[in-house]
Amino acid sequence: MGRSRGNGGRVAVGLAMGLLLAGSARAQLMPEQVLVIYDSRIADSLAVAEYYAGSARVAGGAGNLAGVRPGVRVVDLAAIGAGVTGPANISDTDFQSRLRLPIKNYLASRGLTRVVRCLVLTKGLPHRMMDSDNPFVGDFPANFVNEFLANDANMASVDSELTLLQQDLSQSENGAGADSKSDGVVLNPYWRSAAPISLISTANIMASKSYSVSSPGPVYVTNGSGASRLTAGDMYLVCRLDGNTVADVRAMIDRAQGVVLDTAGSAVILDESDSDGVSNTSGNDEFDNSSSAMGALRAGDDFEQTRDRLVSVPVASMPAFGSVRYNGLRGVDQFFVGPRLGFQAGNGILVGEAAALIASYGANHAGVPTLADGSSAGTTYATSFHLARGCVFNTIESFNGRGFGGLGQLSFAPQQQAADFLAAGGTFALANVWEPLADSVPDNLYVVQNFLGGTMSWAEAAWTAIPALSWQQIVLGDPLARVARRAEDANSDGEFDVEDLYAWEQNPTAINAISPVDAADRAILVRTLRAAERFELLSGR
Repeated sequence: MGRSRGNGGRVAVGLAMGLLLAGSARAQLMPEQVLVIYDSRIADSLAVAEYYAGSARVAGGAGNLAGVRPGVRVVDLAAIGAGVTGPANISDTDFQSRLRLPIKNYLASRGLTRVVRCLVLTKGLPHRMMDSDNPFVGDFPANFVNEFLANDANMASVDSELTLLQQDLSQSENGAGADSKSDGVVLNPYWRSAAPISLISTANIMASKSYSVSSPGPVYVTNGSGASRLTAGDMYLVCRLDGNTVADVRAMIDRAQGVVLDTAGSAVILDESDSDGVSNTSGNDEFDNSSSAMGALRAGDDFEQTRDRLVSVPVASMPAFGSVRYNGLRGVDQFFVGPRLGFQAGNGILVGEAAALIASYGANHAGVPTLADGSSAGTTYATSFHLARGCVFNTIESFNGRGFGGLGQLSFAPQQQAADFLAAGGTFALANVWEPLADSVPDNLYVVQNFLGGTMSWAEAAWTAIPALSWQQIVLGDPLARVARRAEDANSDGEFDVEDLYAWEQNPTAINAISPVDAADRAILVRTLRAAERFELLSGR
C-alpha cells in the first residue's frame, strides 16, 4: 500500500487530486452565495455584520475590521427601505413588510434570486414570528397543541419562515384554520439529503408550488411535478449569528474558523431518557421517534441511529470518536454532566472528555441533577462540559432557542438556552424558538454524517437535519464553517493538503479505528483533502 515519494509519485498523486477537485469544485457553498442581512439602525446588528463581513462592506461601525468572511454579500435593511424591527418577537404582518418582502425585492433587483443560497441574520434582528390571532400561544404548550389541532398554528422562527422566501406562505392568512400555508409545517425537501446545496438547481425557485395536505397541523407535502414541485433548490439555507452579547457572537464566529476536531479525544454525548435503547423502525412514544401528530416527519430512533452509526456499524467513512456516550435510562443518576460545574453526590454521570456534540433530553430528562448549591442543572447542564472547538448543541427542549433578543427563560418551563451554551464556548447550535412538538426536532444523525463526519458546510448539514420548514427551528453559527479532523492530519502540521496523503502513504495508519489499515482509511483522507482544497481554490485563500 505504500508508495515512493519521489517526483513521479508526487506528480501522480497531485494529478489524481486535481481530477478529484475538478469534478466537485462547483458544489462548495461559497462566500458569494451568502447574503448577510443587518440593520445599521441596530447597533448589535451592525457590529456583528461588520465583524463577520468586514468594514469595507459594512460601513459605519468600528472601522478597520478585515472581516472573518470578507467575500460574503451584505444588505443593510435601512438602505433598502425596510421598516426598523426590534429584537425577539415580530408580528406576521411586520415580518412580511419589514423583512420578507424587502429582502425578496432586493435579491430580485440585483439579479441574486438564484445566486444567493444562504441568508444570514444578525444579532438584534427578531427571531420569533408571532401567531396571527394568538400571538404568544407558542410559549404555552397545552394551548399550542389546541391551536395545532385546529390547523391554525402559524407562529414560526423568522429564520425558518425565510427559507421559503420566494413563496408567499401567508397569502389569505386571516386567523382561521388552514387558511394559508403558514398554518402548520411544510416538509423540508432538503431533509436527509447528502447533496451539497449548490448541486441542486434553482431554476424554479420563483414558481408557485403545489401541495397536498394532511391534518392535524396541517402538514404540507409537495405533490406537484416540474416547476410546481418544491425542491431543495427552491429554498434558502438560513443561519443566525446571535448570542447574549456581541462579544459572545464574535467568539462563536472565531471558534468556527479552521476547526480541527480531535475525534479520538472528544465525545459524542447522546443522553436520552426512559428509552428501550433499541433503534426501532416504527414510531413510539420516545421524543426522538415520535409517532404523533407529525409522525410522517420522523426518521426513526434518532439517538439510537446516531449511536449505531458511530459504534455498531463500521465507520468506514469517518474517523472513530474516542467516546460515544449513549444512555437511554431515566433518573438523576443517569444524566450526563461535565466537570466544569459542581454536582451533588450521585447526581449525574461525569463525562471528562471534551464534547463534540451535546444531544440531550435536557430539562425533559426523567430526573435532572442538582448542583452543589442546591439549584437544578436543567438550565446549565450543557455549560458543565468541556467543549471541543466546533462543538454542536442539539437538545430536545421546546424553548432552548427562546432566550435570544433578551427574552430569557420561561419561568414555568426553564430549559438550557442555546445562547448560554454559546457563551460558555460552544460553536454551533440547533434550537427551537416556540413549542415545536417532538416530531420536528432536528436529527443528530445528519449532523454527525454531514458535518462532524462529512464534508458539508454547517449551513448545509444543519438544514439536512431539520424535518420541517415554516416552523420553529433556528441554526446558530457560521454557515460556511467546515470541520476537519486531526486523524487526517497525517504529517501533524495542522494543515490539510496533499502532503498528508504523501505522509500517509509512506506510513499508513488507521483513521477509522477498524483493523486492518486499508483503502477505507485512505478514502477518508482523500475525502477530507478534497473538501479542504476545494474551499481554498474557490475562495482564493
